[in-house]
Amino acid sequence: MSDKNIVIAVLAGSMLALAACGGINSIKTGGTEETAVQSTVEMPNPWSETADLDEAEKATGVDFDPPVDNSLPEGYEFVTYRYTDKLLEAVYKKGDDEIVIRVSTQVSGIELNGDYNKYSKEWEENFKGLTVNCKGDGTLINCANADVETTHFAVLINPGQEGKGLTADELKSIFMGMQAGPLETK
Repeated sequence: MSDKNIVIAVLAGSMLALAACGGINSIKTGGTEETAVQSTVEMPNPWSETADLDEAEKATGVDFDPPVDNSLPEGYEFVTYRYTDKLLEAVYKKGDDEIVIRVSTQVSGIELNGDYNKYSKEWEENFKGLTVNCKGDGTLINCANADVETTHFAVLINPGQEGKGLTADELKSIFMGMQAGPLETK
């Protein structure tokens, strides 16, 4: 094989590698143009973000009464609302810790909370007749779900980080802080 053929073979291999990575669309070699098909496809982000609760409620069809400020654990502040066509979530932060409250009329359980972590304990808490399914270390709660008629709720705090969750009293305060809306028990 001549030096010229080796150079062409190396260049052709490099072009194929770049094309496979989606790095180029067309290359001119020896007066001809070769077109590479871009092989990477990105999924669009399904989430929208807003500070306007009305906007998020209209987009999802979900009525949500966020917990009143004094029902959140001390130091947590509202960050944003995020939503898809199926659910609405409110995000609260304190330093690196994050509480996410999700609400939906279309999805529930693990599909709503999105937390596929394994926890050492799963148990139920009962807050004024509201049954809440909890996951965590048995003392602190990282993931909680509750259903009220056709509205489904999930509360997540530091998912997957056992020992860095909410106490039952803190979780109860959050749920009862949403009492003015769909969580109003009858």
